[in-house]
Amino acid sequence: LILTNQAFNDSLALGNIAIAMAGTATEQFVGLGKPAIAIPGDGPQFTPTFANNQQRLLGRSLIIVENPIEIPEILRSLLLNSEQLKLIAENGKRRLGQPG
Repeated sequence: LILTNQAFNDSLALGNIAIAMAGTATEQFVGLGKPAIAIPGDGPQFTPTFANNQQRLLGRSLIIVENPIEIPEILRSLLLNSEQLKLIAENGKRRLGQPG
């Protein structure tokens, strides 16, 4: 588990799954072929509408949860399903293209 507001590039490289409440940062993570779990909030930026729009862009690589209590089971499911992780990796790279 990495909790930081520093070393963004290192966090992207080291992380296997992101728990996100952001836009571009989530897309960058997914573009590396990694899954992200999003928690929409009540604030002005990462709203349920924004999260749903982002999921249309990112497809199966972004998993939206309504309640954070869902996250442990989603993490277990992802980590135990190598085929799903492979599909997510292919999806993220296809949807966002190569870095740069």
